[in-house]
Amino acid sequence: MALVPPWTRIYRVQRDIPMPLVTSGVEHGNLRELALQRMKDLGTTCRDVRTREVGIVDIHTKVQPDEVELVRRDYMANGGWETFLAYEDPEQDILIGLLRLRKCGDATFRPELKDAGPTSIIRELHVYGSVVPIHNRDPTKFQHQGFGTLLIEEAERIALEEHGSVKMAIIAGVGTRQYYAKLGYHLDGPYMSKMLV
Repeated sequence: MALVPPWTRIYRVQRDIPMPLVTSGVEHGNLRELALQRMKDLGTTCRDVRTREVGIVDIHTKVQPDEVELVRRDYMANGGWETFLAYEDPEQDILIGLLRLRKCGDATFRPELKDAGPTSIIRELHVYGSVVPIHNRDPTKFQHQGFGTLLIEEAERIALEEHGSVKMAIIAGVGTRQYYAKLGYHLDGPYMSKMLV
């Protein structure tokens, strides 16, 4: 876990099975906690997304971000260019929100992602912290403070200026479509899309 890049999220270390139902094998149901404690004993840290989320850090250490800034990490994955954008407190290694951007390649087969010309896709947008209901604001929380919109604006700039894309598509669940519509996106098959030029 110490070698995991900061744009990776470890979803689970093992399946959660109540210990009374385990008849053989692993004798502990909290392997992630045990691994993190062992890493602490060895002087190493885990930098995956889950460990650095602002809400998780607050729960475990009561540390709040002090200086938040936009951090960009580019890498190659599955034969394509990916950009991981995040608002973080780099000094304390706390993650506020993230966006995963990909430049669609030649192997793209979905018509929504190729017919209009070069297209980039936002695969994930997430702002962490305590849940704040839609249309509500809480200045002590990080959701609905504009971090998501700022991440999208930077992704659009990268898509247009660096990817040479004319269109942006977002993988969006039904509950988020209204949010993206306010930013100029429209339903386009399973995506929310917007022409950048």
